[in-house]
Amino acid sequence: MKDKITSKEIEHLAQLSRLDLSEKEKAKMTKDLSDILDFVSELKEMKVEKEKPFLFEDQINISREGEKLIDYDSEGYLKQAPKRERQFFKVPRILNQ
Repeated sequence: MKDKITSKEIEHLAQLSRLDLSEKEKAKMTKDLSDILDFVSELKEMKVEKEKPFLFEDQINISREGEKLIDYDSEGYLKQAPKRERQFFKVPRILNQ
């Protein structure tokens, strides 16, 4: 199944994203998004019911005997911060609620 993105949809997305796209950029975006949708359609058609999930349940974290794991001095880092709140760095708010 070929999912086709239209240039009108690209213009709408550009407007919502507040992007000013040239005609060349719109054409490239149309092709790229159509290719992505085609790929997703191919993935949807795959039969994977009998496949075993790809999990790492049987693997454990093994380190060599006597090897010291890195111990980060978080308190030392926080002491160097210009501002902190409890155990966190405090930074200026960038989003309005």
